[in-house]
Amino acid sequence: MHHRPIRTADALEPSFGRALRAMLDAAYDGDFSDDDWAHALGGTHVWIEGADGIVSHGAVVPRTVVCGGQALRVGYVEAVATVAAQRRRGLGAEVMRHLGDLIRDRYELGVLSTGSHAFYAALGWERWRGHSFVDAPDGRTRTPEDDDGLMVLRTPRSPVLDLAGPIVADWRTGDVW
Repeated sequence: MHHRPIRTADALEPSFGRALRAMLDAAYDGDFSDDDWAHALGGTHVWIEGADGIVSHGAVVPRTVVCGGQALRVGYVEAVATVAAQRRRGLGAEVMRHLGDLIRDRYELGVLSTGSHAFYAALGWERWRGHSFVDAPDGRTRTPEDDDGLMVLRTPRSPVLDLAGPIVADWRTGDVW
């Protein structure tokens, strides 16, 4: 296995995009929607290839998130997955280390939503303990179903954060977090 060069979504060849989507569909057992796919585009992709193609992937996309009343330019992590046959070999952690480096270099904060807290905590991510919201078209709306899943990665440009305070995502279709 080798780490592929980091490329932006705009640089992805159409055939690679199709292979990546197929890998994500399989890795998520069919629970990877068109909105999930759209959310993963427009940022930077990191992936590892094996003999049979893409085996692990993650993306970081730019978003605006408000923490403690401050609008922050964040790197939001999307589409992290490893094919079933290659799991528990450190590939996802390798992808996430590269994404973490990108976030630290380019953004004020990293944000992601997960049910796998221990995996990300081992890589320096912290759980957000406050209430979550989205700036929806009809105004700021609570997203209580997302409260327990949010994690952040501080960067050298992160402001002082109150992890028990409110956090607000910018609007998008599909899962807002």
